[in-house]
This record gives sequence, C-alpha cells and structure tokens, in this order.
Amino acid sequence: MKRALHLMAPLLLCGLAACTGTPQNGMIPRSTYQLELLNRTTPTGSPFTQALTTDYRTLALYEWGEYDWFAQQVFAKKGLAAAAGNAVPPERLEDWHVSDADAAADLRVARGYLVTLLAGDAPRLFPQWSSTAQTQFDCWLHEQYEGWETERIRECRDGFRATITQIAARQSARAAPAAEESNDSVARKQPTSFIVFFDFDKSDLMPASRQVIAAAIKAITATKGSKAKIVGYTDTSGTDKYNHSLSLRRGKSVEQELTSNGIPAETISIEGKGESDLLLATPDGVREPQNRRATIQLIKP
Repeated sequence: MKRALHLMAPLLLCGLAACTGTPQNGMIPRSTYQLELLNRTTPTGSPFTQALTTDYRTLALYEWGEYDWFAQQVFAKKGLAAAAGNAVPPERLEDWHVSDADAAADLRVARGYLVTLLAGDAPRLFPQWSSTAQTQFDCWLHEQYEGWETERIRECRDGFRATITQIAARQSARAAPAAEESNDSVARKQPTSFIVFFDFDKSDLMPASRQVIAAAIKAITATKGSKAKIVGYTDTSGTDKYNHSLSLRRGKSVEQELTSNGIPAETISIEGKGESDLLLATPDGVREPQNRRATIQLIKP
C-alpha cells in the first residue's frame, strides 16, 4: 500500500498543478506550456513571420479547445519559432498518415504549390495571405489525418484554396505589363530565378511546377539573347550516386518543358548537384520536400 501511495503522489500533485506551466514539464503530453508562452510572446522578424505567429496561435488555441493536446503543442511550437523570426515550413505529409488516398494526393499537390509560392516573393509581397495559406494547409493536413471532422476539413481546405487563388490573381495582375511599356522595360521587371519542386523519388513535373516553368519561359522570351541554367537537386534519402543521377533527371525534365515551349536547347545548360546543396538542412536519410527541386536561373546577355 505504501508503494501504491508513493507512485500516486506525483500524479496527484501533477493533477493539482495541471502539469502545464513550467519548462520542466513543457514536453510532456497534455502540457500547454508552449501555448502559454506563445500567448505571452511578442513576435519579431518579418511581417510574414509575425503573421505566422498569430495564425499558429489561433490554430493552437483551436486544438486546445478540442482537447487535442498533441496538435496544440505542434502548432504552439511553430508559433514560438515564428515569433523568433523563423519562417517555419508547412507540415510534411510524411509526418501525418492520411489514410484517404485521394485526399493524400490532393494534399501532396497542394503542398508542392505552397512550397513553390513560399520560395518566391509572396511572403514579402503578401505576408498575411501567405501565412493564411500555410496555416490553413497545416490545418487541412491535420484534420484530414484525423479524418472524422468533415466540416473542419472542408473549412481548412477551402480556406487554403481561396487564399492561394487570391495570391495567384494578385501576382498575375502585378506581372501584366502596361500596354505602353517597352519590351526592354518588361524584361527588366521579369524575375531571374525560379524553383521547381518534385515528388519523392520522381523527376516528372507536377502541375504547380509547370506553372513555375511557364513563368520562367515568359521571362526568358522577354529578354533577348538570354540563356537558362538549370540545376537539379535531391533530398538526403538515397545514395550520393543515385541522388546525383536523380538530380540530373529532374534537370532534364525542366529542360524538356522549356524546349517543348520554344526555348532553344542550345541556350540551356544543365547541372546535377544531388544532395550537395540543400535548401533546408537535414540529417542524412531525410525525405524533405523543399530539397527535391530544380532551379532555373535566367542569364542575361
């Protein structure tokens, strides 16, 4: 009996203290330490990271209200990282098992498009919309992982899609040149670098990637005498030899899309760097979507 009381005593004390409010118990299940700290934290950094801080706090509070202790910790930690000025990435599908195959495919395409958007100038030009898109995607992925709250899934999914549409429409409006602008003026305003992302162990282009390449083609054709340098990359899963070959295949896929849309092959160069130059540093053997990419660099004459 004494042994039983001895084991129960810490649990009773933990219950009285709610097991939440100190750094010592901040990592235990059901702890709301990170959320409490986030509620007291003043965000720093760019407008985008400050918006992420607020939006992840909102997500964490929602999950806290649902008694989802794990999810509220995940989102509160991301909010704290954003508050410190870090542009935390969207959640990875590999970390959430989505049993619905169709939903998983939709999420994979959506994340590819989102990562492409976040790698561009959208976080700088549209910080709040970019933050909303990212946190609504994380919400959609988490709710689809749970798979039972259909109204919440729809709310997060539709919120993500609506925000992405807003950003795309605004970007298109900004890219449309005024009728009186000269060709040289239009060329100067074109971006000079582009990032194309790939699915795991794949070199075929996703729909969002084709949109990025279409923008690259527009920039190349607007700059007379320009050339394009394509560099393929991989994440750290797989051997160095295999990853070098895969990175070259990714570069070739981008080249084929360029040439099939009128860009002369002799103006294009290709290089494969495998896993030697990561966009997001990870240990060896990690499947990281942001590292599965190819870049297109516009080289002006």
